[in-house]
Amino acid sequence: MLWLAAQVFLLCLVSFLAGAGITVLALRRRPEIPAGTGDTADEVVTEDLVEEEEVPGQQAEPVVIKASKKSMRYHTPDSPYYNRVSASLTFISPEEAELAGYKAWNAEKVTAPTA
Repeated sequence: MLWLAAQVFLLCLVSFLAGAGITVLALRRRPEIPAGTGDTADEVVTEDLVEEEEVPGQQAEPVVIKASKKSMRYHTPDSPYYNRVSASLTFISPEEAELAGYKAWNAEKVTAPTA
């Protein structure tokens, strides 16, 4: 029985040392090659990337509109209940939510001007 424990110990020791050796080899610094010593055929030419200008009327990320099936209301990010509503039903715009039959979260508070 002692020979089995010794074999397991040796196997674990060899595995640990192999892992440590591989880690040391992967993390050691490679010698730096001085600039200008390579052939011109081996050099890689890179171009500067041109960043796209943002259009003032365009948003970077689309706004996710969350909707509640139970109350038939949709919540925009400015709604105090936005984080509480599950994202099981989402729309990309308030207009799309209204076309699906949902009302705004503050629809009762918004009153139309009377003449």
